Amino acid sequence: MSGSIRDRIRRFTTSVEQSEELSPAQKRAVLEGYEEALGTEGPPRLVLIGEAGVGKSTTVNALFNAGQEVGHSKATTDRAWTIPVQEVSGSNGTLEVVDMPGLGDDIANYDRYLDLYRQVLPTADTIVWIHPAKDRMVHLVQQALVDIFGRNPELVGRLVFGLNKADEMGPHDWNTHANLPSEPQRAALREREEVFTRSIARVLPAWRGRAVSYAALRYYNLTALFKEMMYAVPEQRRWVLEQRMALADFTALVDRKLLQAATATTLAEIPANNPAPPARPEPPQDLPRQPDAHPPRSVADALTALSDAQWRDLHADRARFEEYVRRVERGDAR
Repeated sequence: MSGSIRDRIRRFTTSVEQSEELSPAQKRAVLEGYEEALGTEGPPRLVLIGEAGVGKSTTVNALFNAGQEVGHSKATTDRAWTIPVQEVSGSNGTLEVVDMPGLGDDIANYDRYLDLYRQVLPTADTIVWIHPAKDRMVHLVQQALVDIFGRNPELVGRLVFGLNKADEMGPHDWNTHANLPSEPQRAALREREEVFTRSIARVLPAWRGRAVSYAALRYYNLTALFKEMMYAVPEQRRWVLEQRMALADFTALVDRKLLQAATATTLAEIPANNPAPPARPEPPQDLPRQPDAHPPRSVADALTALSDAQWRDLHADRARFEEYVRRVERGDAR
């Protein structure tokens, strides 16, 4: 369960317990009913759209730490005309995943697939349409959107577009040590997001989202994709999706020495004699504490002593790390 949900539950429970308007019996009844409602709320249902091989199962695994089978040479899901709802177990609970057949496999199937889409999509909490980041061919996507959502305009708000495989975007120079796109790749991805978003808005003017480029296999930019999914879920059901979130940490694929250098440089830039340093939260209890009388020889030495799990907890700010890598690439990092 995510921290924000725990906080919400705690605040609600505290407000009921401290209420002066409710009797003890009424408080017990309210809290028991609330717990029952939390336990019986149906799991989030994700409807995934995209051609075979675009990374739908990999995306679910990266977002929810699920154990979806991932196929490489052929479609993982071999379903023709009926789409059973697949229950997927993630780290934080069960999801319902509906993997729709790709609309572009054969023109002979198009009308029958459209009928199937119109039946299934209204049952979704959110509809995630996954497209390869480097693929500029969107005519079929646009046509399918008109045919599907023209009859179901109320579903447009649940639609999310993810541009997967950002690491395959030209000029194909992904920084594998930093697990980040190069500056030229980053610029190309921003342009691709903008062009794709405009192409969708032309045929669906009511859509107010934005396309998000990400790389499921590299755990890159998953936070931005999940944020778009949260916006798309009907408000009363957002907490159900948030409860299942278990994003893969992109720093798990980053060169450890580069992470140490990034953190050490960031800490070194903090003035040593700051007259009014900002208050810092207490470190998590599972992180090792350094005795005041025996400070570590260097920040890098202290960081090297951490376990992988402790390191990921400590280094969770991707934006700060990206800024450091950009300075390295410009040659002005100390």
